[in-house]
Amino acid sequence: MSRLEFAKKQLEKYPEKSEILTELPAWVKVGKNVFIDKNVHFVSRGFGYIEIDGKLTHIPHSGEVIIENDVEITSGANIVRATADKTIIGAGTKINFGVHVAHNVKIGKNCLIIANSVIGGSAEIGDNCYIGIGALIKNKVRIGNNVTVGMGAVVLKDIPDNETWVGNPAKKLEK
Repeated sequence: MSRLEFAKKQLEKYPEKSEILTELPAWVKVGKNVFIDKNVHFVSRGFGYIEIDGKLTHIPHSGEVIIENDVEITSGANIVRATADKTIIGAGTKINFGVHVAHNVKIGKNCLIIANSVIGGSAEIGDNCYIGIGALIKNKVRIGNNVTVGMGAVVLKDIPDNETWVGNPAKKLEK
């Protein structure tokens, strides 16, 4: 039996439904057919600080986390509440073990974000992106649609649509 045939058979056995195995705070909104594994952490107090009178002062986080339809988040992931807006995980996106999604991050549709990747605050990832194992994405970086970020890449600047970036610091992989 091929992998595709096996998958179709499994889908017949297990119809679409949401399965939430961790406690969800009121500020987390979840779409349909979502899987959230146990030990997924929804973090209310994000790592946002501003210097006031020579002292680092925490910026309260009062926003939401929006998890759209058909998203899967596996154990050990951290999803941080937005400061005042929304942290968004787009429809069809799959987030693997140990991924950190910081405050105000916007992830597009149908992305694969693989184990132990870190997405810094206010970063934006387009649709149909692949973020490889242990990739690091600096805060406020914008990643276009259909982008591949290689394993262990350190993304320090914006990436346009339809490119593959690898390395430390990450650079475009020329064909």
